[in-house]
Amino acid sequence: MAIFKPEMPVATKNDNPSIRNLYFESIESVNSEVMGQIISERRYRKPPIIEALCEISFADSAWDDTVPGIFYEQVKDSFPQKQQREIQQAEISLGITEATAGVRRLPPRMLFVSNEKHRMIQVAKDLLVVNQLHPYPHFEEWEPEVYTALSVYRKLASPKKIVHLGLRYVNRVVILKPQVKMEDYFTIYPNLPKVLGNLRGSFLVQVEIPQSNTTGHTMVMTFGTAPLPDTNAVGQAFMLDFYCIRKFDESLDEEAIKREVKLAHNSIITAFEESITDKLRKQFEPEK
Repeated sequence: MAIFKPEMPVATKNDNPSIRNLYFESIESVNSEVMGQIISERRYRKPPIIEALCEISFADSAWDDTVPGIFYEQVKDSFPQKQQREIQQAEISLGITEATAGVRRLPPRMLFVSNEKHRMIQVAKDLLVVNQLHPYPHFEEWEPEVYTALSVYRKLASPKKIVHLGLRYVNRVVILKPQVKMEDYFTIYPNLPKVLGNLRGSFLVQVEIPQSNTTGHTMVMTFGTAPLPDTNAVGQAFMLDFYCIRKFDESLDEEAIKREVKLAHNSIITAFEESITDKLRKQFEPEK
């Protein structure tokens, strides 16, 4: 459903290309000090979000083959469609003289999907993922769905602790111009030597930013070119992906999880707003 698939669970169709380590222009504008601040969330009439997801990994769940069926009975009014998805993970091992590659089959996931096909819950042993595709509502409308699914999962699987929590927002920015001057729209972009010229083809860059405050979160920002949704259009599309994660090894109550989700959401909002210019904001049509 989404375009890109890094190693974290997400509703996707295609695998993510290899990450290239390129230099980010003005990356200090979204450094960990900035993302520790609380800023006001802007609302847009045409937000570029094509997918949001919250994923929680657990440990020591009381899981058996009956859990997905009982889970479905609890959520089928809102998520009546169900399917099973087989998951495979590519693995590469680097030796002294050679590299070996292989594919490891992971436990299958059950997917519960809304009739409109823009909302989804994924469950497996020690894993819960709640996806929201386009059109994305405001955060306070989507957030309760995460906690509803979490409550059902904890009731049925009784996990002893949480080991990972991640909040991810994938944005597709479409600019209907044949050539795009990156600094007019973004504050982060690949900075190439002048001798190579100003034209850019396809690119994909990623940076991992540990938070300097006490939240313990890490922000993974990915920025790159993307396919145009309308293949007949003249322009360029870009993917701006924010993935805020935190590792745990403890049991958290519902209020603690809510705090972590809100902190992650604030970091993503800050990173997004600091990564774009006012010219691009106007394209999203800010609400008054």
